[in-house]
Amino acid sequence: MTTLQVAVLGIDGSGKSSLAQALPVVLAAELGLVAGSASEDFWVYGPDQDHLAPRFHPRGFPVAARLSRLAKRLAKRAARRGSRLYPYLKLAQMLFQDDAAVAIGRRYRAAVMTGDGNLILSATGRAGNYRDRGPRERATDDDVESAYRLLLENQPLPAEAARRLPALGAAATVAKWLRRIGFDGVWLPDVVIFLDLPPATALERIGHRGGAVDAHENLADMTHARESYLKSLAAYQRITGTAGCVLDASQANPGEILRQAVEYLRPRLRKAAAAAAHIQVLGTSRQATGRTALKPAYLFGYLLKRFFQGAWRELSFPLSGPGRELLREGYSAGVMRIIYEQDEKPQPLLNKVFFGYPLHRAVYDRLQILTAAIEPLLRAPLKDGHRVRLFSAPSGFAYDLLRPLARMPELAKHVKLVTADLDPHGALAPELTQRARDLGLGNFQMILGDITNAAVRDEIATGGPYDLALFVGLSSWLPKAPTVEHLRWLRGQLAEDAVLVTDCFSADTYAEGGRLAGYKANYYSPAAYQALLEWCGYAGLEAAAASGRDRLNHVFVTRPRAGRPRPAATAKSN
Repeated sequence: MTTLQVAVLGIDGSGKSSLAQALPVVLAAELGLVAGSASEDFWVYGPDQDHLAPRFHPRGFPVAARLSRLAKRLAKRAARRGSRLYPYLKLAQMLFQDDAAVAIGRRYRAAVMTGDGNLILSATGRAGNYRDRGPRERATDDDVESAYRLLLENQPLPAEAARRLPALGAAATVAKWLRRIGFDGVWLPDVVIFLDLPPATALERIGHRGGAVDAHENLADMTHARESYLKSLAAYQRITGTAGCVLDASQANPGEILRQAVEYLRPRLRKAAAAAAHIQVLGTSRQATGRTALKPAYLFGYLLKRFFQGAWRELSFPLSGPGRELLREGYSAGVMRIIYEQDEKPQPLLNKVFFGYPLHRAVYDRLQILTAAIEPLLRAPLKDGHRVRLFSAPSGFAYDLLRPLARMPELAKHVKLVTADLDPHGALAPELTQRARDLGLGNFQMILGDITNAAVRDEIATGGPYDLALFVGLSSWLPKAPTVEHLRWLRGQLAEDAVLVTDCFSADTYAEGGRLAGYKANYYSPAAYQALLEWCGYAGLEAAAASGRDRLNHVFVTRPRAGRPRPAATAKSN
């Protein structure tokens, strides 16, 4: 499979890093294909499970990717200190990043990889900010094209171009020898997306985000960088015969930019999307996890490697009550209940080992975050005498809603609560019904079934529109397309000014163990999940993440954007 390499370009403040991170997760969800990112870090998203994420490298991690991360850290440190080494470290980072993008795309058979910049194109755009300008004439479009042909094809520079360009002999020699040894760090992308933004607007955005301002983030340097990027796009078109996609980032918000970029890429990925395998609705394997410990890949490739990063705790699971229940049922509502109620009685040592597993700490912390966030959302309208309609799916035992309601029993009669869950063990409905009765809820309804099923959704819709909806605990297990479909559908069931509370998990040690046990899971950075929420019609990019002590689980409180998502504007070609 050939990987479509996409480079996102733009001056600082244009949103190129955010777009490069957001595109692959949306493409995986919307088109059902494998999509990767070489941006803040390296990711590979699949439609029903993810294959690569920070601290999750089940098929290994290319050396170039490790060197790119190292160079990036060093470059940031040099930028803070105003060191002259910064541009060289930044070029090294881009060189390794581009090589890693090729290697990762090949290794994971990704249909598309999106990069935050590209070595050749970004160097052109930023070079003028880091060299002595003196009296030298500005390079022309022809000069930039000649420079690219020197670096890519080893064609000699015309004398006039050499006079206007910085010295490129060393760079050309390095590029030639890198190609000879099979290094894939010097190339032009298949697609370029340029976020065009007036430098004054970019500086205003940089000022609003706070933090240190780099030396080159001034009007003169950024104006020159924008001009250089436009020249690089002209040279790119001459060499490749493909026009770059130029998106006006001054008027559109990041969500609209994301929509435009996806629509631009959609026809270029149509064949890859058509070839993608059909996926099942639910992504959790029922493979017996008890046999996992006998696999050499688990013992030597995972357990020994990750032993002191929490993996040792997995050896205790068969020896504790909660661990055995987990091995029997997976992360069922009953297992969640054990984790949530761990403080209600003294626990034996092996149980404490189970509760200290990073994923279980994250689940426990999530409940504390949810109850603290939901209580004020309920108390304010209830105190004002409003009736509040709540919906939670998958609900489990609904601790996140019932605990806050238990602290305001005098107001519970104004609450209508609708919950939905598969309830395979038949334990949820009787207990939730009784707890709702004990709390004096004005109305309670438990709906049994798969929330992706049309008939179940029709039944859920009869209880709306809802003032507060929860979609918690399923984004990791549900494939991306059904997740997007559900979030979009749920948006249509919400009242005006309603609130959505949802969450996602990031990968860590437990992710590799889970993969070897047969689980398929999706792992999101907060930024990626925000982008997915934005794509589904919520104010996701404005929703801050509340995370637990291990920063594995992230809770978001957001609202639907006004109106329906508008069709994408037509992108212009340079």
